[in-house]
Amino acid sequence: MKLLPLQWAAVVVIAIDAIVLVSGALTGAALLPAGANLVLVLTGVALLVVLIVQTGGGLRLDGLATLFRLLRETLPKWAIALAAVAFYGGWLVAFVSLSSDSVAGNLKYENGKYTTSERKVVRELTREQYEAALTANQRAWAGFSLAFAGGTLGFAGIARRIKENS
Repeated sequence: MKLLPLQWAAVVVIAIDAIVLVSGALTGAALLPAGANLVLVLTGVALLVVLIVQTGGGLRLDGLATLFRLLRETLPKWAIALAAVAFYGGWLVAFVSLSSDSVAGNLKYENGKYTTSERKVVRELTREQYEAALTANQRAWAGFSLAFAGGTLGFAGIARRIKENS
């Protein structure tokens, strides 16, 4: 039940995403610059791509009972809990953030003004609204990255076990 290198990489991504999310919740400000949000998601997607390449394109399981049995066989209990919280929590955080009004279009700071544009409608924001929108955007990006990394943590061991038994 040793973790694979891909799973350790997923644990590191989960830790970084958790730091970003907790920091945003505690301070109300985005921890990373806006461009780093894309890096968060691309890292999570890269982990999934590596997993898909390793599995040859998919996992074939005989139902949920097999899935849970393989999870218990390939991961320690702490890793199963971490994968579940990261996967489901990441999706929840991302979708709640996206459905809130604080994620507002294309944010810009030009000529001393904070603006957002959505469907060609430009609206001026206060600095607090602008920072809240940046934080909400970062929360959504980090949520998606967290979900991707949680899925990778959970399924990498299963994928290896299925490949070994094939």
